[in-house]
Amino acid sequence: MSLSDYVKFMRAVKGGVTPWEIADATGVPSKEVHLLEVKHRRMGDDDAMLAKLAEYFEVPIEELTRRRDAFRKRLTGFVADRQRSKEAVTFVLESGERLEGTIAWFGREAIALQPDDPGHPLIIQRAVIAEWH
Repeated sequence: MSLSDYVKFMRAVKGGVTPWEIADATGVPSKEVHLLEVKHRRMGDDDAMLAKLAEYFEVPIEELTRRRDAFRKRLTGFVADRQRSKEAVTFVLESGERLEGTIAWFGREAIALQPDDPGHPLIIQRAVIAEWH
């Protein structure tokens, strides 16, 4: 899960708090919280800001920092390359489940993964993909 998706997820876990409520509680400007959520490129280089957010969301800072390089544009590039080459991929989901196959199609929010066995592809929400290779 990208840092962007994780911040959205954690806001939901906290009851749907707004970026303004987070700003009031942490001192992190609401604009920065918003940018973390909407930018699908590498974000979150400010460790002090991430530490404040980690404390607010009651998670280890590593839950935020390890997601910096799992941004959506990087995943999109990987998926597009593998779809063209028809190379097999492995996705590790946030749950730890591993899924393998080839890319049938992908879009902004989901990826269709065709397993080796015949049948319908698995539709995977991009937000739940923790690792890919």
